Amino acid sequence: MYAPCQYLEWARRFYGQVKFDLASSGMPTVPYEELRSREASATDDPGADWASLRRQIALHNDVGVDEVLPALGTSHALWLACASLVSPGDEVIVEEPAYEPLVRIAAGAGAQVVPVPRDPRAGFALDPERFQRAVTPHTRAILVTNLHNPSGVRTGSEVLRAIARVAERAGAVLVVDEVYAAFDSFVDEHGVFRDSARKLAPNVVAVSSLTKCYGLGPDRIGWLLGPKDLVERASDAMIANAGMLPRSHAKLGLAAFARLPDLAARSRALLAGKRERVAAWAASHELTWTAPAEGLFGLVTVPGRGDLTPAIEKAAREHQVLVAAGAFFGLPEAFRIAWSIRDDLLDEGLARLAEALQL
Repeated sequence: MYAPCQYLEWARRFYGQVKFDLASSGMPTVPYEELRSREASATDDPGADWASLRRQIALHNDVGVDEVLPALGTSHALWLACASLVSPGDEVIVEEPAYEPLVRIAAGAGAQVVPVPRDPRAGFALDPERFQRAVTPHTRAILVTNLHNPSGVRTGSEVLRAIARVAERAGAVLVVDEVYAAFDSFVDEHGVFRDSARKLAPNVVAVSSLTKCYGLGPDRIGWLLGPKDLVERASDAMIANAGMLPRSHAKLGLAAFARLPDLAARSRALLAGKRERVAAWAASHELTWTAPAEGLFGLVTVPGRGDLTPAIEKAAREHQVLVAAGAFFGLPEAFRIAWSIRDDLLDEGLARLAEALQL
């Protein structure tokens, strides 16, 4: 039912194997013991722990509790959304270039995937008119990322509202993967992220987690936000898929939310000045790149070089530097470059990359 996700299989082979990691698109991992030290004592009612986590996710996103379903990371939340929305033979529109799991999950649910391009000449902006031309009576969902993976470009609220109206006229839902959306504002002093796409229109579903912005990738603290009826269907899918998730996961999630303002401060400090250094490097090599205003990655294009994947793999083996191959996003002459690497390694990593790829 689910085809192999080639990007993630490739990432398992190369990520974590080099000293100069310019590929990883999340903040450095927070040590597990730091979160465990904040865990609350176990209760006698596992359901109460999960209810507490659900309330905390609602507070974090500034939405109602009945709009929330906890999940094991953003990809799991996306699976729950598709399981709740899609039947075999339905159509799901997916942005292109796309983070491959969006396509694999929709197709695995039985949908016919309809790509709608983001125009690189327009800075990979989403165009509501393109979605309008793509919808049919069989369209059930439109899937997009914000920040866009792999370009790092943000889509503004008015554009997302316009696409939600396109979806609504077709009787469909706009699903926004907003796992990167909190960059660079993060949360306020109360741990609240007030800009979820869920709040833009009744037919918007948002999926996200604490994995990328806050260094909690291995902990899979995620959620789905949506209309009450969809959340109830997604809960049914959760029970059929996994039953009740482990109480330990709920406790860890509550511990993470308790210190989220501190984790946001950590991320700000780790990112300070790095995007500007990457921008200066790109300019010094006269490279075409998306120059995102926020986040921790962008997309570099090297026209005329063909598929860069073999050169990127060779750079990892021989120069200990890695970027994400654009071929896995449908852009073989490009690569996604990230700057979550340790501050003292960034400049040497960039120099090694330029030498290895002959930029």
